[in-house]
Amino acid sequence: MKEQECTVLFTSQDTPTTPDDDLQFMSDGIITLDADGPRRTIEVSKFRGSNFDGGRHGVRITDDGMHVFPKLSPGTTVSAEISDPISAGVPELDDLLKGGLDPGTVTILSGPSGVGKTTIGTQFATEFASNGMSSAIYLFEESERTFRHRSRSIGIPVEKCLDEGSIRLHETHPGQMSTEEFAGHVRQQVEDRDVEYVMIDGIDGYRHTLLGDDDHVPQLHQLGSYLRNEAVTTLLTAEVSRITGEFEATDQDVSYLADNLLFLRYLEYRGEMRKAIGVLKKRASDFERTLREFEITDDGVTVGEPLTDLRGILEGTPDWSDEADS
Repeated sequence: MKEQECTVLFTSQDTPTTPDDDLQFMSDGIITLDADGPRRTIEVSKFRGSNFDGGRHGVRITDDGMHVFPKLSPGTTVSAEISDPISAGVPELDDLLKGGLDPGTVTILSGPSGVGKTTIGTQFATEFASNGMSSAIYLFEESERTFRHRSRSIGIPVEKCLDEGSIRLHETHPGQMSTEEFAGHVRQQVEDRDVEYVMIDGIDGYRHTLLGDDDHVPQLHQLGSYLRNEAVTTLLTAEVSRITGEFEATDQDVSYLADNLLFLRYLEYRGEMRKAIGVLKKRASDFERTLREFEITDDGVTVGEPLTDLRGILEGTPDWSDEADS
């Protein structure tokens, strides 16, 4: 058939009792389709006379046919130059970050449940929009309805940005897509809509919602590298389980993914629950090394002056000096 210049495609179902080793040996190419529950993958393990992208890639079969979602790799990215920081729209938060977030960096914003991670990430998104830049927000841990309601109640103009198309919301449900398909969706937003800010809310939801290997962190690392090299500013929220006690930057081993690491913390003063924000790492530029108190009010995010009278918050034993009591 080769002599007749025919392209031949064999299909085979490899099983322990009927292996297809002989067929694989005589072929010029091997393409393997696999299904692990609702997740489908495709893998090219041999393609004679040509280079190919190895490893398993995501597949979805729909009424429109087969859709393949290649894994992101460093070879698919384009290096970009670092430009001026992007403001958060809150002067005191900009002071903490020495200007804002650097474009093309990955930021992890960590803190316990309800402390304000999503709100601060949304604040950045609306500020990007006010500067004429598009954003994509991926919700893994709450519904779009709840997100919209909360943003309205604290005065963050998300509805206006959604109406204008400068912010796109994407609510993700368990088992709906694979890690490869999700990365493909993000890539499409970047390349088709020129998205310059991506918020993934949050890492726990990403790991438990998307279909894929047991360890999703490598795929998240690949996605972060792609976004970084496309000069897209990325913010990942990470929940820590401890509300008080010894400080942890993140519960999972994900800190290495971040260029910048911000943390939110509950603290108690005279029986009143308060919140503090700080920066542990900012790779591309300097940052303020003090903590600041912050609040979420009807008017949005408010960040106070440096908490120079507070000690021991990273040790899990916050202590206010006598000056704070006077």
